[in-house]
Amino acid sequence: MIKLLSRILLCCSVFLLACSKRERSTDDDEEWADVQPLIDRVVVADAVAAPEPSRKVAQSAVEDYSLLIQRLEEMLTVERAAGETLITGEALVLDYERRFVRMDQNVAVVDDRGKLETESLMGRFSEENQVEIIEARKGVRISSEGRIATADSATYAFQSGAIQLDGEAVISESGNRLSGEQIKFWIKGSRRMVCEPNALLEISSASGFNMDGISPAGERTEIRSDRLIYDEEKLLAEFDGNVRVRDSRAAMNCGKVRLHLKENNEMDWIEALSEVIIQSDGRKALADRARYYADEGKFVLDGDPKVKEGKNIMTGDRIIFWQETRRMVCEPNARVLLYPTDEMKTKFLKDLKDE
Repeated sequence: MIKLLSRILLCCSVFLLACSKRERSTDDDEEWADVQPLIDRVVVADAVAAPEPSRKVAQSAVEDYSLLIQRLEEMLTVERAAGETLITGEALVLDYERRFVRMDQNVAVVDDRGKLETESLMGRFSEENQVEIIEARKGVRISSEGRIATADSATYAFQSGAIQLDGEAVISESGNRLSGEQIKFWIKGSRRMVCEPNALLEISSASGFNMDGISPAGERTEIRSDRLIYDEEKLLAEFDGNVRVRDSRAAMNCGKVRLHLKENNEMDWIEALSEVIIQSDGRKALADRARYYADEGKFVLDGDPKVKEGKNIMTGDRIIFWQETRRMVCEPNARVLLYPTDEMKTKFLKDLKDE
């Protein structure tokens, strides 16, 4: 997603360089040689001047004017060819002294990879005509191969390779959705993404991101935190501060979550740290640290773990349980406090009587 989004924004640099100051060439003169002024002399009020018969000014002006109209109409109906970038808008402002170019009103940037839409697009460049910053303001929408990013504004810093979405920033793909007040990512050097504050990742179990064992089939999982940091090279996503994980089957609160991914975009294992609380199927678990291994469907609780079901409590140095088989192991120093229900008591007494 980051790579495709950056390519769309980078294509704006072509527009900036094309508008940079340059000397008029012989090709330019030839291109516009047949477009002449409508009149070639000034007529002053109350002055009488006889036209020169040999000039045929009126006929030349009409022919040139028609050609100019034709060219303008062609420009209005221009279509983008493969491999080209097309930038359209209602107004263009170019300021050489302040080193910026701006296009306003219904701006669209289209290339082979996608489309950028905004109300205002501004590019700032150096005295050497090197692109420095590209800014899109008001109603930014970027679409590319099923990926959509929206924000109030977007900025691309050319040198650092940083792209920043501000104001109700959202990136969505294949049913998954990341949102926050600001989303910033880098396309050069270490490829990272930071979403803060109020980061929310909504994961669809039907999408390519596989959370088997955590999210039930056909359900969605929501992960909220103060900040989300994703490192593409490490395949690691960190949710930091007031983490809340929710789906229809379970809920978890903790201080931090580390989500480790595989190359194929599936979950490898997940780690929750700091005052972990998990609630699922009438069972409540508490620990300093909790890990889930997707391939094994196994949960491991460490750091004074406790599992409470009804009034029954199990504690030990480590508690391991398997989601599918509901098998549980507690060791070492296992301790169990049982509060039998009336049904358990009745069954126990019946078993004693039968014996």
